[in-house]
Amino acid sequence: MEEFVVGVVQLRIRLPQDREELEQHLVRFVRLAQTKRTRLLVFPQFTGLMAAAPVIKGRGAGLLRQADRARRTNASFWTRAQAKLAGGAAGVLGADFGRALEGMLLQQPDLLWESTASLFSDLARHHGMVVVAGAGYLEDPSDRVMRHLALVFGPDGSLLGKQGAVALARDEHPMIEAAPTWQAIQTPLGRLGVLIGDDMFYPEAGRILAYGGAEMLVGVAATAQPVQYHRQRLGLLSRVEDNQVYGALSFAVGYNPFTSGDEEPYVGRSLIAAPASMTPRYSGVMVDMGADSAEGLITAEWSFGALHQQWQADQAPLRSAMPLEHTGPTLAAIYGRRLALEPALQANAGLAALPEPAVSSAEEAAAMESNATEEGDASP
Repeated sequence: MEEFVVGVVQLRIRLPQDREELEQHLVRFVRLAQTKRTRLLVFPQFTGLMAAAPVIKGRGAGLLRQADRARRTNASFWTRAQAKLAGGAAGVLGADFGRALEGMLLQQPDLLWESTASLFSDLARHHGMVVVAGAGYLEDPSDRVMRHLALVFGPDGSLLGKQGAVALARDEHPMIEAAPTWQAIQTPLGRLGVLIGDDMFYPEAGRILAYGGAEMLVGVAATAQPVQYHRQRLGLLSRVEDNQVYGALSFAVGYNPFTSGDEEPYVGRSLIAAPASMTPRYSGVMVDMGADSAEGLITAEWSFGALHQQWQADQAPLRSAMPLEHTGPTLAAIYGRRLALEPALQANAGLAALPEPAVSSAEEAAAMESNATEEGDASP
């Protein structure tokens, strides 16, 4: 599709009592997006955990759900009073949503998958949109491994694809495994790639997806650290500019309902991005949220025709004239060692030990190999 409207939801995470309450929480954004003719709608990281909340059993989980109600602005006095008592009891018991979720992942992973997938499938089908759900922790049905997954659904409700987090956060649960790589997902609107949390930091992630044909990069995030929020925002903008594609970044905001303590709230300003040359003041930002703590919806129109025209006319041909003859062999040699920058430098004891670029022809390679053999034979 040449032109369409993309919408990004900035959302507070809740622990709903039941599915009906959760649907009410989400549908208000979907309906607003529908009035703006949105075809692609992005929800932030951990939205899938809200779908898991009603099916997670146990006294601790119940207390956390009740405590969650105290923090809502529309809660009555008695609801807040009861919920605060529940929150205190949850704290005394050491209730932790993560522990309850871990138990469900181990005992009933299919129930968690169905609860999450059916919710966003229904939203996509009922409103005729492609929906990206920054789901959360689920068992990957392809290999039965626990991963941090985002799910993409088509306008007919079908699951178009899934992406696991590749660069896991330092505090990620030990039972969660990294996805093997990033893969572009085909949708009726075009191919898109999903970056979860820390995945946005790495240029290689965006480049792999661009080589996979992605013309849209979608970031989903939830962080309570302002520095991480700014780095993820800058990371997504950089990946968009690196590869001259469109981008969208959705943040969760507000208090963290997954713990019983007074944790720092999630912060972030969601945005919709394009290559700098296609945006006002060359900022790379088409539109963004005005606050880092409020819920809301932003929309913008993407035109692949305009994007492809930009590729042809750009004075900096970032896609068509990469200096691969200089960078490709060296990077291939470095990456082939599977060492991050700092370990590589420590192993090399400095930049002088970087590997030499590969030779340009088979004859030169054979000559170098012959010389190396002769030198080896001449050694004492």
